Amino acid sequence: MNKKYQIFVSSTYKDLKQERQVAIDSIIKLRHIPAGMELFSATGENQFEMIKPIIYESDYYLLIVAGKYGTVCEDTGLSYTEMEYDFAIENQKRVIAFVHDDPENLPSSDRESTDKMRRKLKKFRQKVMSNKMVKMWHDKVDLYQSIPISISTVIEMYPATTCWMHVNENDTYTPLGDYKPLKKEFVVPIKENIELYYNNLEKTVLQIIESTESICLKVDIPEKRTESNSDAFSGCSIRMTSDIKDWARYVLNDYYLFFDCHLDADKDIDMWIEIKGAAVEMYKQRFRLIGQKQERIEIPLKEYLDDLDDWKKVKEICLVFRPTEKSVHGIVVIENIKLAK
Repeated sequence: MNKKYQIFVSSTYKDLKQERQVAIDSIIKLRHIPAGMELFSATGENQFEMIKPIIYESDYYLLIVAGKYGTVCEDTGLSYTEMEYDFAIENQKRVIAFVHDDPENLPSSDRESTDKMRRKLKKFRQKVMSNKMVKMWHDKVDLYQSIPISISTVIEMYPATTCWMHVNENDTYTPLGDYKPLKKEFVVPIKENIELYYNNLEKTVLQIIESTESICLKVDIPEKRTESNSDAFSGCSIRMTSDIKDWARYVLNDYYLFFDCHLDADKDIDMWIEIKGAAVEMYKQRFRLIGQKQERIEIPLKEYLDDLDDWKKVKEICLVFRPTEKSVHGIVVIENIKLAK
C-alpha cells in the first residue's frame, strides 16, 4: 500500500507565514499530509491542549525557527512553539528542524525587541540545534530547496512505525493507541533476569546471596596483578524485559536513575554502573561505596543523551567490580532501582 505520513509544521506564526506555506506546499507535493496551527484561530492554553493529540498522531515534526521566540505561556514561561517542540520530543517524534542562520539581521518586525525574549530565543535555538536533523536556512529559496530533500531523507533513514494508508473493507489496520502520560516513578524490577558474569576472574569473586526483595552481592575481588595486561572484572547484569526497554521519554523529561545501596564492609568498594543498549554502551561511571553506609546514587540520564534511539532499546543495567591495588571484600545490597524526578 502507498503510505502517507502526517507531518506537523511548527513555528511562530505572523513572521513566518510565507515560510510555513513553503513547508506545507512541499509536504503536499511529496504526497504527504501537513498539519499545524492553521487549524486554529488563536494562540492559547486551550489551543495547545487541542494541538497535543495532533502532534501525537503525526508521524514527523517539522520546525522552522527564525528571529521570533513567540507568545509565552504564563504557566510554563515557554513559548507555545517550544512547548510543541518539547511535546514532540517527549513523544519520540522524529524532528526535522530548520534554523535561520542570521536572525540578528532580519527586519526589526521579525526580531524580538527585548533582551529577555532574545535570551529565550537563543536558549531555544541551542536546544533545537542539539538535535541531529537540523538544517540552517537564510531565505525562502533555501527552504524551497531544503525542505523536500530533508523530508525525503529523514523518511528514508528513519521510517515511522505509523502512517496513513488508503484502506477498503478487506484491509485490516491497527488504530493508533491513546497518549499515555509518564509515570511519576518507574521502578525497575531487580529480582528478575539477573545474571552474573566473569572476565579473567574466578567465579568465587562475585556471588548472589538469596534475598526476598534486594540484590545481595558477596564481593571478594583480589588485588590487581600488575604483571597481567588482561582486563579482569566481574559483574551482575539486570536484563530489561520487553515492557521496560523504552526509556526515551523518561530520559528526555529529565528523569534520574536512582540506586539505593548499602555496603556491609570495613573498606570502601568501587562499583561501576553501566547501561547498555542492543549494540552500544550509553552510560558508564564509577562510584565509591562507603563501608557501613546507606546511600543513594543519582544519575542525570539526559546528560548522556547522544542518540534518542539508543534509549528506546535499553538492554541491561550492569553492576561491575574490578581488581584494584588492594583486595576488596564485603556485601553490596541494591535495595531499589528506579526512574524518577
